[in-house]
Amino acid sequence: MTFRHYPNGSAGAVGAAIRQARRHLCARLAHTADAGCTPDDCFVRTFPSVVTAVEVGFRHEETVMESLDYERLHEHRAENATILAALHRALPLVEDGDVTLGRQLVAALLDLLSLHRLSTDLVLATTPRTPAGRPGGHVPRILLRGGAHAGSRSRQH
Repeated sequence: MTFRHYPNGSAGAVGAAIRQARRHLCARLAHTADAGCTPDDCFVRTFPSVVTAVEVGFRHEETVMESLDYERLHEHRAENATILAALHRALPLVEDGDVTLGRQLVAALLDLLSLHRLSTDLVLATTPRTPAGRPGGHVPRILLRGGAHAGSRSRQH
């Protein structure tokens, strides 16, 4: 991952914002995947809001990356689109009661997000800072925090 600009010269702020949003999403997914926390009947009702939370989380990341002129944004969006397509294809099946498929998808998504988070951390940690005197890209505060709580409320019926 390589960003051309950093807000105030700090890749750390960008990484922290993305990590915080990812941690929040992963916690929600883990809670949903746990049959002890989310019984099957509740899982079926909760799954659509989980898909929405993933969409919101991905959109937040993409917005931050776009504001920073992330050079691999197109590939990142393509990966996100593939994940979302799988979730949307499974949505009617889960709503019809295929809880096993839904839980498998959520578990696989957790694994993917964990790997992606580790690679993001590694790249941000090893990417050089913007040289002094060169302005970094400006990321509005709402983008740095905006996705952290998006989609955090699950629908209860």
